[in-house]
Amino acid sequence: KKSKTSRVKKINKQTTKLRRQGKLKLKRHKKTVVKSKCVAPPQAVYEDSDEQVESDHGEDLRQMIDPEDLEFIKASIRKGSYSLFKGQNFKREKKLLKRKVETEHEENLENEYEKSYNDEAPKKKIRYLLPIKTKEGVIKRVTEEEDKNSDLDEKKDISEIKSEKPKNDNEDDDEDAPDFVINEEKKDLSKPISTAEMLVWREKSVAQYKFKIGLLASSLLENTQQKVLNIARLLEIYDEWHPELQVTLKKLVALSLLEVFRDILPSYHIKHQDNPNVKLKKENRELQTFEKSLLKGYREYLNRLEKLASKLFKKKGDTRIRTKQEISLGELGIQCLCELLITHPYFNYTKNIVRLLTPYLSSNFNNVRQHVYTAFRKTFILDKRGEITLEIVRRINDLVKKKQHAVKPEVINVLSNLRIQDINLDKIKEEELKEKKLMANKSRIINLSKKERKRQKRISEVEKELLETKAEENKQVRYTLLTEVTKLLFTIYFRILKSAPSSGLLSASLQGLAKFAHCINLEYYEDLVRVLDKLMADGDLKTKEQLNCILTVFKILSGQGEALCIDPNKFYSHLYANMFNVDLGKRNANCELLLDCLDQVILGRRKKLSLSRSLAFVKRLGSLALQQDHHMALACLTIIKQMLQLNMSVNAMLDVDTSIGQGVYLPELQDPEYCNAARTALYELNLLLRHYHPTVRQMATYIVNDVPATGKCSIPPEISKMTCSEIFKHYNPSEVVFRPSVPPPTKKETANKFKDIGDKNLAQMCNNVLHQKVAVNFSELLDIKY
Repeated sequence: KKSKTSRVKKINKQTTKLRRQGKLKLKRHKKTVVKSKCVAPPQAVYEDSDEQVESDHGEDLRQMIDPEDLEFIKASIRKGSYSLFKGQNFKREKKLLKRKVETEHEENLENEYEKSYNDEAPKKKIRYLLPIKTKEGVIKRVTEEEDKNSDLDEKKDISEIKSEKPKNDNEDDDEDAPDFVINEEKKDLSKPISTAEMLVWREKSVAQYKFKIGLLASSLLENTQQKVLNIARLLEIYDEWHPELQVTLKKLVALSLLEVFRDILPSYHIKHQDNPNVKLKKENRELQTFEKSLLKGYREYLNRLEKLASKLFKKKGDTRIRTKQEISLGELGIQCLCELLITHPYFNYTKNIVRLLTPYLSSNFNNVRQHVYTAFRKTFILDKRGEITLEIVRRINDLVKKKQHAVKPEVINVLSNLRIQDINLDKIKEEELKEKKLMANKSRIINLSKKERKRQKRISEVEKELLETKAEENKQVRYTLLTEVTKLLFTIYFRILKSAPSSGLLSASLQGLAKFAHCINLEYYEDLVRVLDKLMADGDLKTKEQLNCILTVFKILSGQGEALCIDPNKFYSHLYANMFNVDLGKRNANCELLLDCLDQVILGRRKKLSLSRSLAFVKRLGSLALQQDHHMALACLTIIKQMLQLNMSVNAMLDVDTSIGQGVYLPELQDPEYCNAARTALYELNLLLRHYHPTVRQMATYIVNDVPATGKCSIPPEISKMTCSEIFKHYNPSEVVFRPSVPPPTKKETANKFKDIGDKNLAQMCNNVLHQKVAVNFSELLDIKY
């Protein structure tokens, strides 16, 4: 059975069908009037149509009515005093009239206020004067003055209102954004301005800019992701042109951004890829935009620092003189770049910073060289991956080649701070050869099928992942990078030895070779010793360079080089000859280097030294102690003490009987083997017993008594355990610290007793001679030529 449809539903269907066809005529619903028991009096009904209100006929009627009658009618409509004016239409007219009257009243008030304000004279300021005391009482005095500042304040308010931009409703609420407007007072240049006024104006401007920079930087640190655009605002302040504030503003913004970037930059490299077709989540999209803007701001900041630093770099033919402000800004730019390199060595643009800073290692400004040197040294220490270290060494290598070794010594000295002590090139080479042989043998023995090769490949991938989880892969990569660093390092050193031995870089390269000699391949040892021997024989080297050559050779021979058949006798003679070249003059800086050489030769190779050489070095150490400061004298005595403890035959130097041995001691002979040191004794100890330093006297007494372990003449254990280098540093008076403090000399009271001359005639003769006037002519001395 079909379900019955209701009558209402049928009517609705028919109406909707007619409405869609456009045949339905819309009818307004008539209002049903409910009749109450008490019937109201009949009232006139007026249709609320716009045509009647806006008709010209009504306007003509209103013009025909007298104004007084019109006002009466309006008032009666407002009050509703007549029943005629209580209908719906007149109620609406009543509201409209009320609004119109109120607006007219407000406009009249504003116009009256403006007229009165314009007609008034300039505003006056009340100033209170001192009161006058009379018989009648105290009379208060007041004067009125024109307030000149009021006009300026009004102008400022108007300008501020005009400068405000209308905010859109769609924009986010940026109430927290620091929109700090700086009030720039325009000076009247037609009138002269005093220096005090200029200084006051400058201090006010700097204070305002400081406040604005502080607001922007602090808000950026509080909410980095939302306020990242503050970087661009700070850079806008940096680019503003103010001749009086130019240097100060650049310094303030550069240092503020440096502190900001030190805090907000991540410790990883941001790899950003633009893929507009890829849809991202809202969080990922926000993070991507933040990283984009951060990288852009960081890049702009680095560009400005590069421009500042470029003022310190002179090209060929550039004869411009740099001002102090330009030099200070350049130094600030270099300092900021160095700080960024130290704090974030793995962030983006690090290689660009290294490429920029490397040429300034050879700058003419000492402060700039020190900043870059310190930054590279700290980077070598803190770099755990080895990538930045390799990049720095590559850039230094390129710089030395480009400048043809005409660079400052700091360029080579910084390489001695590398952390490559664990690298052994010989071991790496052996491991590579073994691996190649094993792979060759494996390919010969096993002919794997295709499936087995795939299986082996998967196994190797799994093993690699396991190594990554254990951090073994990172160690292997770092070890490989440091191997490349070592190869480049010795390439630089060997090129200097071969191509530019007369340059100022020889001493720095020899110092680096002495430090990293254990990392050199064994096959290069003989060639290196031969080259150093040739350099020493030429005689063109200074004392420091000769000592570095000697130290390098003996460090090579102390490690893996012991297996080589190299005769070091010439280097013994070179060391013995250079000991007296280190004195209290300008060459006193080489004392520590000399101690390293003596420690390596006399103590490290004592079993390979002949008795005559040992005695000759001990005798020369005693002579050297007499012409040095107390810290160097103590270091020399420490080496003598250790030689007496380790080699009993050296005790012969304490015996005054010189009948043992042959020949005569020849101190001027430069060969320790044939100077006949056995025919002398350590007479210098007698003078050192009366030294001004108490510790030197104590050490000399200890050696004279044949270094006793205990007893009255023994020394404290804290001194006996120290090496010569430690004693040298501990007692060094360069920091104006004297250990122990020297007591002041005691004053001896001597009785002044003068006896008279017994013979009276002799006493009279002496008095006459003393009181006799002698005439001397000194003009004869002027003709004498000395």
